[in-house]
Amino acid sequence: MKRRFRCPVEAKKEFVVEVLAGYRTEVVARKHGMSPKTLSNWVRQYQDEVGELMVKRQDDVEKLKKDAAKLDGLQKKYNEAMKLLGEKELENNILKDLVKKKYPDWK
Repeated sequence: MKRRFRCPVEAKKEFVVEVLAGYRTEVVARKHGMSPKTLSNWVRQYQDEVGELMVKRQDDVEKLKKDAAKLDGLQKKYNEAMKLLGEKELENNILKDLVKKKYPDWK
């Protein structure tokens, strides 16, 4: 006897959104441990109702892209600052060594 795949309606709609976003039904079904036939039935049943979920998901993707661009810019600035800091540390160490060589008993 087969077991039934039970889940809330919101989860079903999320699975349908994945399928409508371009993923194959078989792949999504395997990923979530269900029958492809069940998922196909849900797609037919909920495809009209998931329009706002699709828009929300697209908005989330756009926001993530913007955040990734900001993060990339910040990462470049951070790397540049670390490079400058490293150069200053090296310069300080060289100057300390020179002072120690010129004045060996100076602390």
